[in-house]
Amino acid sequence: MIVFDTETTGLPKVDSAPLESQPQIIEFAGIKLHDETLEELDRIEFLANPGRPLEEIIIKITGLTDDVLRDQPPFGANFSRLAEFFLGERAMCAHFVGFDRSLLTYELRRLGKMDRFPWPQKHICTVEASMPLRGHKLKLGVLHEIACDYVFEDAHRAMPDVEALVRCVRWLRKEGHL
Repeated sequence: MIVFDTETTGLPKVDSAPLESQPQIIEFAGIKLHDETLEELDRIEFLANPGRPLEEIIIKITGLTDDVLRDQPPFGANFSRLAEFFLGERAMCAHFVGFDRSLLTYELRRLGKMDRFPWPQKHICTVEASMPLRGHKLKLGVLHEIACDYVFEDAHRAMPDVEALVRCVRWLRKEGHL
């Protein structure tokens, strides 16, 4: 299973919006877990230059700046590495998998490589899996506090969010929610 997260230039527009108006991934992180034991097997992390200035709200949320991204390659430079990381995996998991999957889809469509990406068959959403806990959607920080009994404060950077989500996935599995 791959647990992953993205940081982006913004929120997706409606599906019918032009591809060039859809947000871009500026940071990707993933941790590969053994399907049964949930032990970490591998990880991937990279920054991507979107080729345009970030909005102030994105800088405020992520802490990423144009200066940090300036010397980074575009997302496409990481395609082979990312495809290799996903190759052969049966499941992918994100806190709101629909959001992160759509961002990955936009990037793959821009590259013309949608049919060349090894998508896992199973897509796990921890927002959906955790809804029975409180009867509504939980932010990652709230889920983490329930699962781990301490506040997760490093939100909105991809790898810290993935590391927190891995702890939540292990707890959700142990508690029978996954």
